[in-house]
Amino acid sequence: MSFFGGNDFTSDVAIANPARLAAIKRVEGLHERKHRKQIQAMVGVNPASTPWCGAAAAYAVRKAGGKPPAGHNKAISWRNWGQAVSLKNARKGDIVLFRFKRGYHVAVYNGVAGKGSINACGGNMSNQFKCSNYRTSSVVAVRR
Repeated sequence: MSFFGGNDFTSDVAIANPARLAAIKRVEGLHERKHRKQIQAMVGVNPASTPWCGAAAAYAVRKAGGKPPAGHNKAISWRNWGQAVSLKNARKGDIVLFRFKRGYHVAVYNGVAGKGSINACGGNMSNQFKCSNYRTSSVVAVRR
């Protein structure tokens, strides 16, 4: 029993972490050509020679006090990280994994962008940190 008479619950249920989104938004606009050294220091890989969306997601998770998955530099490594959440229940700060013809991409959920699309923010998006709209049909996982 808690002090207030109710049950004293402890929970290990993962929660959406808007600090992940804030971490990306703070560096939005940094471009891999103009800011290569700064991005490399932040994410731990050379953005000019390495796909770095997974490393950018790991940067956001760490800045928010979390731990990224093993192999986090590869977008697919985020597929089973944290707790699964349905897209309709996604919250700002959740991690979203996308599948495209050329492979996977990972970013931080920022909200609904219109019918059939969401907005997500991350790295290696047009070679920079930025927010973009994506079709919901490309989403393969939402993780919290």
